[in-house]
Amino acid sequence: MRITATLFTLFSLCLISTWAFGQEEISEQIKLERDYQLKELNEKLKTNEELVSKLTEKIAAADSRTASDKEKIVDLEKLQLALDDRLKILEEAPKTKINLNGQLAFTELLSIQRDIQPVELFLTSQSFFDQLGNVTKIQQYKSFTSWKTEFDKWYSKEGQSDGMMKVIQQSLNLISTASATVPLYGTMVNTAISGVTSMVTTLGKKEKELYEKSPEMLRILTVTSQFEQQKSIIDHEWTLINKELELLQKENNQLLEEQLTYFGIDKNQFQNRYLKATLDSERESFKNECRKAISDKIAAFERSSDSRGKWQGQVETYMYKVQSLRMRFGTLTLRMQSNIEQYENLIQVYGDSGKFPTEFTSKIMGLNNPLNNLKNKFYSSFNPIKYIEDSAVMYIERN
Repeated sequence: MRITATLFTLFSLCLISTWAFGQEEISEQIKLERDYQLKELNEKLKTNEELVSKLTEKIAAADSRTASDKEKIVDLEKLQLALDDRLKILEEAPKTKINLNGQLAFTELLSIQRDIQPVELFLTSQSFFDQLGNVTKIQQYKSFTSWKTEFDKWYSKEGQSDGMMKVIQQSLNLISTASATVPLYGTMVNTAISGVTSMVTTLGKKEKELYEKSPEMLRILTVTSQFEQQKSIIDHEWTLINKELELLQKENNQLLEEQLTYFGIDKNQFQNRYLKATLDSERESFKNECRKAISDKIAAFERSSDSRGKWQGQVETYMYKVQSLRMRFGTLTLRMQSNIEQYENLIQVYGDSGKFPTEFTSKIMGLNNPLNNLKNKFYSSFNPIKYIEDSAVMYIERN
C-alpha cells in the first residue's frame, strides 16, 4: 500500500479547517447577530407580557359605575393590539433563528470546500511516508545484502540439490526484490527466517563468512518484519479514514449543489470568486454576498403564498446536514490525530539502539524530523476536539 498516495487523497478530499480566519470571523458575526436579535425579541416579548398582564388586570377590575364604555373599549383595543404584537414576536423568533442559522450552515459548508491547502499538507507528509517506507526495504540494509552475497555463493556451489534450500533461496529473492512494494511479513518471511536459522545450525563454522554474518542478518530481517506488521495495522486505519472521507466529500458536494440551487446562488460565482480566490478578503466578500442572497430568498419565500412556512423545514434540514458533516469530520480528524500519535509511539519503541540493530534504529530515528513537520502541519490546521464541540452547539443561541 502506498501511504503517501492515500494520505494525499485523504487531505485533498477533506479540505476542511476549523481555524480558517475568514470562516471563523463570519461564523462569529452570524452567531452574534443571531443572538442579539433573539435577545431583543425576548426583551420585547417580556415587555409585551407585562403590558398584557396590566391591561387584563385593569379590564377585570373595571367597575361599570367608575369606568365608561369608551374607556373599556380603549383598553380592549389596547389589549388586542398587545396580543397581536405577541403573536408577531412569537412567530418572528423562530424565523429569525432559522434564517441566521441557515446563513451559518451555508458559510460553514463553504469552508468545507476551501480552507485547507492539500498540496502543502501532501508535501509535508510525503517526506515522512517515503522515509517510513524505506525502513522495511530490506535490500537497503548492508547486513542483509552482504549476507545474501555469501549465501548466493554457497547456494550456487552446494545448495541447489536440496529442495528445502531452493524454497529458502526463492523466499529470500522475493523478500529482497518485493519489499519495496509489498508488506515485509507473513509466511514468506517466516519461511526464510526459520529456514536460514536451521541452515546455519547445520552448516556450523565450515562456512565462516556465511555463519558469522547470519545472526545480524536474522536480527535485521526479524525486526523489519515485526516493524512492518505493526506499521501495517496503523496504515490500515488510514485506508478506512480515507474511504469515510470520500463518502463525506460526496455528501458535501451534493449538499452544496442543493443549497446553491435552493438559495439561487450562481455556481460559477462560487467557483471563480470563492474556490479560486487567493485572498481571505475576497472569500469574505463572497460569503457576505451569500448571506444577503439567502436572506433575500427567505424573504421572497415569505411573500409567496405557495412556499410560505415551507422554507423553515427545508432550511432546518440543511442546517442539521451541515452539522452532521462537521461532526463526522471532527471525529475523523480525531482518528487521524490518533494515528499520527501511534506512528510516534512506534518510532519511540523501535528507536532503542540497545535492543535493535544500529543500522535499523538509525533509519527509525531519522523519521523524527519529518514526523514532527507532519504533526506541526496537522495541528496548525486542525483541532478535532474543538471542532466537535463547536459543531455540537453551532445552532444554539447564547443566553
